[in-house]
Amino acid sequence: MYLRGEEYLSIGSYFLVLGTLISAIGETMQGSDIENTNKKLIRNGNAVQALGNTLQGFGRIRLTENIEEGSHLYGIIGSFMQAGGNTINSTASNIEIENPSPSIARFNSVGSSVQSMGAALEAAGIANREGDHLNNLEVVGSSLISVAAMLDSAGILIKDEMSIQKRLLLATGGWLEFIGASIGAYAIIKRDAA
Repeated sequence: MYLRGEEYLSIGSYFLVLGTLISAIGETMQGSDIENTNKKLIRNGNAVQALGNTLQGFGRIRLTENIEEGSHLYGIIGSFMQAGGNTINSTASNIEIENPSPSIARFNSVGSSVQSMGAALEAAGIANREGDHLNNLEVVGSSLISVAAMLDSAGILIKDEMSIQKRLLLATGGWLEFIGASIGAYAIIKRDAA
């Protein structure tokens, strides 16, 4: 089956919205009795996001097959970096369910930092290509994901699981990522429909 670049981007954006929603719900849940459910949602949400970012990376490659501009490289690398960061998050969350430790928390934080850098690169790649107002929306969406992933990275490093600061950083980061993914998906799907 052959998919166009826009179709990869659209399908990937659906996965991103779904994955960020699942993760945001997990980041918002509180209480020691639901902690494993919380971590499982975060793990699964990040895995779904990694799939979405990978599809978008392939879509960006497909879109640039006949273009020789270097600016598109940022978007491609950014998509795959986000997939890598989400994979690290998913793996670390899975390990934390069975064996929580400070080193795993740091590993998880690195994943969010990688995701943040990837989203920033993707935003730069999108901003450098010619387009319309939908490009601007897609840049806003990727930028929000970048900021949200950095908030998530900082929140993960706070040791006290029930601290207000940790819960606020994680919940804000999770929902901001969902909003960013939704804005990006809207721009991608609207452009594909045009």
